[in-house]
Amino acid sequence: MSSPILTVKNLSLSFGQKELFNDIEFSIYEGDKIALIGKNGEGKSTLMKMIAGIHEPDGGLIWTMPGIKVGYLPQNFDYSKDKKTYEYIGESLEKTGEDLTYKIDMLAEPLGIDKNKRLSQLSGGELRRVYLAKALLDEPDLLMLDEPTNHLDIATIEWLEGYVNSYQGAMCLISHDRTFLANVSQKMMWIDRGDIHIAKKGYKYFEEWSIELLEQEQREVERLRRKLTEEEQWKIQGVTARRKRNQKRLSDLYELRDKMRAAKGALNKKTQEIANHEFGQIQKSKLLAELENVTVSINKRNLIQDFSLTITKGEKIGIIGPNGCGKTTLLSLITGQLEPEIGRIKIAKNTTVSYYDQHRVALNPEDSLWETLCPNGGDHIQVGDGTKHVIAYLKNFMFDPKTSKDSVSTLSGGQANRLMLAKILASPGSLLILDEPTNDLDVDTLDMLQDILWGYKGTLIVVSHDRDFLDRLVTRTLIFEGNAKIVEYFGSYMEYKAQSLTKKMPIAKNKIKYEKSERVESSNKISFKIKHELEMLPKQIEVLELENSHIEEQLSNDALYTKNPQLFTSLSDQLAQNNKKLQELWDRWAELEGQISL
Repeated sequence: MSSPILTVKNLSLSFGQKELFNDIEFSIYEGDKIALIGKNGEGKSTLMKMIAGIHEPDGGLIWTMPGIKVGYLPQNFDYSKDKKTYEYIGESLEKTGEDLTYKIDMLAEPLGIDKNKRLSQLSGGELRRVYLAKALLDEPDLLMLDEPTNHLDIATIEWLEGYVNSYQGAMCLISHDRTFLANVSQKMMWIDRGDIHIAKKGYKYFEEWSIELLEQEQREVERLRRKLTEEEQWKIQGVTARRKRNQKRLSDLYELRDKMRAAKGALNKKTQEIANHEFGQIQKSKLLAELENVTVSINKRNLIQDFSLTITKGEKIGIIGPNGCGKTTLLSLITGQLEPEIGRIKIAKNTTVSYYDQHRVALNPEDSLWETLCPNGGDHIQVGDGTKHVIAYLKNFMFDPKTSKDSVSTLSGGQANRLMLAKILASPGSLLILDEPTNDLDVDTLDMLQDILWGYKGTLIVVSHDRDFLDRLVTRTLIFEGNAKIVEYFGSYMEYKAQSLTKKMPIAKNKIKYEKSERVESSNKISFKIKHELEMLPKQIEVLELENSHIEEQLSNDALYTKNPQLFTSLSDQLAQNNKKLQELWDRWAELEGQISL
């Protein structure tokens, strides 16, 4: 194994009475792609800041190999600077004398950055893209990205995945986007109650790994319980007669009790479930809304053209597409905030709409959390057909009861999102519309939100760039492909994408392969497992061959090696891996056909 480029030893940090880290140790190696995970408040961002030299630990050592450059993308930015985006992105490399124009263009174009705008003119999402471009352009040996996918659309996130995978340096990533982490990480560091657990595999294995760790912890609690029972029995049977020589053992018993309580309490906290969320009565009519040949344009640009849609009771519809393509416009049509230029919209009588606005305009920063949920006073909130005490309801959404009288202005972005969701989900009505509800939410809150929405019997429409969130939730997807084109697909975005890749394969090649598959399938001697494998092989081969055709097209560009040698090398390596995998699939196909022909 190569030497580490960064090592952390015996690191400890506390804020007041809260201990964030307790004597943790780990190393980062060249080329590592690390998913840094943990609940909100466990110290993920703080750890990054200490590695970047922004915060000092209370104790311990952070050692960096001489000559190693460390880069950092924070969650929050300095809005006071007023340079042009082009100047700001390239400022750290100006002294190198290198022509930065093409490098900046290669980042600005896919990130949708206007190079001539000034930083003071940018929105929060636009500014985040500029800071991301700057962090990537600097190409440090270790780059730490704190929520890089926030406010990025799916197309840009998928571009970023390709960039991260081809990046030659090491990366440490914090993200609530599980699909992003699964696609780019090769290692996990999980911060949990002051300790850090490390796995040499990517985030796609997190669920099974976390279950293994949880089972180990449960076994340890059970071992402590048995030992405590034995020691308590010893105490009953004669501690008085052996008082002098057993004082140490009695002291150990008290220490064991404390350890048992701490371990059991921590395990209970770790495994606690969100309380069931009860919804009220849902509308009875089957047809909820209907859009007929609707057209809308803004500033002479068509966003929606001749679009028709029928929404029925109980559906869960996901909406995806690039920023500014018209997703929020469609929501405004459905909620009646906007009238179509052409076409008509019918909404069923007695439809009650709850709308989650991504800008959180419904939150008054001067109100407390309590006042936000109980605007008319009192200490109970209407939840469905019943009521619940405001403190208990806040706890359901992972708020500390001590913060109930704090003002909304003191909340982080993720906390404000949780409060907004708590307010809307108390009584969501028969049509619940959520516009980017996943921004700034951690994985635990996303799980909580998914559980609640699964239990919702009304009709749900949700706009999100979080592919994993949509895949786990929606039954129908509207894909904004640009130029006012909206594709309706019954299934998730990932299913749509996989099908789209398959459809792009040459027809003749498909026909030959599926004829083989059908001939083999006709044998009544094959097992279900083999039959299923034979059905999947041609599809797997098609996807790989399509991917290879895209890679070969990029490699055929003579300027690629000069402009981006790292990407050229990465694509070449990927092509070689794909060809090796293709040969293995063809060999397996031949092997199975040979077995069947015997």
